[in-house]
Amino acid sequence: MPALIVIIGAGPAGLSAGYHLKRDYLLIEREERVGGLCRSFTLDESVFDLGGHAFFTKHEHVRELVGELCAAGLYEQDRRAFVHSHGVFLPYPFQSNLFGLPDSVVQECLAGAEAAAAQPAVNVTTLDAWVEQAFGSGVARHFLRPYNEKVWAHPLDDIVPSWTGDRIVAPSLSELTAGARARRPYTDFPNSRVIYPARGGFEQLYLGFEPFVASRLRRGTVERVLLDERMVVTTDGDEYVYDELVSTMPLTELVRTAEPVPEPIRQLAAQLVHNSLLLVNLVIGRSGVTEMQRVYSADPSVPFHKLVINSNSSAELRSGPQTGIQGEVSYSPTKPVEEDGLVERVVDAVRSMGIVDESDPIVASSVVRVPLAYPVATCSHAAVVDELRSFFAARGVHLLGRFGEWAYINSDEAVHRGRAVARRLSEREDATHGP
Repeated sequence: MPALIVIIGAGPAGLSAGYHLKRDYLLIEREERVGGLCRSFTLDESVFDLGGHAFFTKHEHVRELVGELCAAGLYEQDRRAFVHSHGVFLPYPFQSNLFGLPDSVVQECLAGAEAAAAQPAVNVTTLDAWVEQAFGSGVARHFLRPYNEKVWAHPLDDIVPSWTGDRIVAPSLSELTAGARARRPYTDFPNSRVIYPARGGFEQLYLGFEPFVASRLRRGTVERVLLDERMVVTTDGDEYVYDELVSTMPLTELVRTAEPVPEPIRQLAAQLVHNSLLLVNLVIGRSGVTEMQRVYSADPSVPFHKLVINSNSSAELRSGPQTGIQGEVSYSPTKPVEEDGLVERVVDAVRSMGIVDESDPIVASSVVRVPLAYPVATCSHAAVVDELRSFFAARGVHLLGRFGEWAYINSDEAVHRGRAVARRLSEREDATHGP
């Protein structure tokens, strides 16, 4: 059997794995361009991404590598993010910046936070209970509960809170109170400063990996993964025999295409849950519509949970003659979204918020569907992924990436994990063939 590693998927995780491998490998990608969920596109010359992207990381080696490989250069700036609530704009995050809300809302949020702080912390098992315990009934009612219901598109009682430490800003009671009494700077969260390519869209960060893997890159859609034969077969009939396989393809797809897979494993994979996105892209016929980069909304009457003003992601995009705005609308079987008229509903919302003037022309619009957006951490999620990981690891298959591992991670973490997998596999080869 050849000592060849096959990597499925050339998103950030697969690109990083290939870049860092010290063994012979092939990288299979079904799309025309590499980058996975970090790919970009244009609409009437305005640049958009597959959802709102900005780069930040706790991994210095990832920061250095991405900066070194990105031919477009990097642009760093303060993150100008806001929450629209009760008819006003607040600096992000809501729970740290209550000042400016109606007084009755502020008092309810303060009273709830004080009551929650006075209670002993207990082990809560659902996101709904965690929000209430961490922030109190007021913050939960007026923002965090309805916002999370919008973004996750699944009942909060079905979601565990294990991921919240890295994702939801949790100010102390004194910080929350200070933010309710006066407007003041609050930047105590990881992405208070963000990076974007100095030219082009977010994909430029990861296109820099392509020259280093180009000779190993093969185009094709994986149709079958034959576990006993250790072979990947594409829809074009290409066959790749591997020693070990790194799969960044969605875990549910891997289970569907792999054989033999016992029925209990297939039933486990059927428990994995995700949400999807409809990206409503608007091109406004003038530049400088707003200085904001992000706007979050928990209002059920507003179709999007997040508004991305991507034209403010870099100085180059900001200097363009138009403004690109994208509304993220999540959906799932438990939260369906009517696509007919969605563009008009998003336009009405951004006009009613005052972000776009009534006189501003919408010169172009589109809707892009992202079928797999965020993995959802349900109560059974961790145990299911562990079982699937063990099953495939015993057969020489290594799970990697956001949907390969069914893990709610950003692209920087995908690069970090890609390097870790590559190092383990490279060390294994050294151990096998060393002196």
